[in-house]
Amino acid sequence: MVENFSLTDGALPFVKKLVDNAEKLGVKVSKINGATIIDCGIETEGSIQAGLLFTKISLGGLAKVQLHFPSIGEDHSLLQVQVSTSHPVLASLGCQAASWNISKGDFFGMTCGPGRALAQKPSKVYKLLDYKEQHEKAILCIESDKLPSDKIIEYIAEKCQVEKKGLILLMIKTACLVEYIQMAARAIELGVFRLVEQLGYPKEQILHAVGSGFIPPLSMDTEISNDRVNNGLIYGTKLYLIVKSSPDDNLVDLIPKIPSKSSSSYGKRFIDVFNEAGQDFANFDLTLLAPTEVIINDIRTGKIYREGSLEIEKLI
Repeated sequence: MVENFSLTDGALPFVKKLVDNAEKLGVKVSKINGATIIDCGIETEGSIQAGLLFTKISLGGLAKVQLHFPSIGEDHSLLQVQVSTSHPVLASLGCQAASWNISKGDFFGMTCGPGRALAQKPSKVYKLLDYKEQHEKAILCIESDKLPSDKIIEYIAEKCQVEKKGLILLMIKTACLVEYIQMAARAIELGVFRLVEQLGYPKEQILHAVGSGFIPPLSMDTEISNDRVNNGLIYGTKLYLIVKSSPDDNLVDLIPKIPSKSSSSYGKRFIDVFNEAGQDFANFDLTLLAPTEVIINDIRTGKIYREGSLEIEKLI
């Protein structure tokens, strides 16, 4: 827990950079029903820097986000996003996780960002984190195929308990540059979700984290992009955690349960598993959406554990 920290205040400086440099960053700022809309990829091209700023905002300003251009073997070269934070649980579960699905009429948006804490979406997560926030501004990052209507603005503002003029929405679609960047930055979120929410590991014992993810080749096709960015998570992410275990922890038994290879669906392409689930995440094997490779350093014992290995060929 970060004492007296506001996720909204942490994200606002990066929002200001986007707004002040909108044209240069390939984004468009407009007003819909009083709310500020920052189009980062629905009707705009976006940019690499916009993608990095979007990602920092989605993490509530609690993480450093960088882009690398490493070479992999002799045949493949893919961009890589690296995220580091000393507040991994709040930054990921409390902010970055796209765990608020806004579905009203013909609008559907997968939603993350600091505004989730204002709306307490989902409430069980914030109860687990023991975190509440009130603010005059609500910042949300939304993946959708369209910009929000007046009614959607009213709905979101009401849920976040802010006036419409205090609402700031960063909008992207699946097949855009900013989406590819922010999706590759989710190794920490995936690992913390698996450890804390699915496996019940005490959140207080996860101290620091570094995560990386490869960005697959970009496509303008929505279905291809959806498959590629999620395959990137399953087969191209690496997570390094620093934890302080308790004496009764058994990390030797726990760590094999974390990586994506622990799923019975491992080896399949995301789109095939998604279609088998009827394109409904309620039926989807969520154990597949986990870091590919996990390294844990336990500072209590001084030991280090490692499980899984990258499969970059599945991203090409």
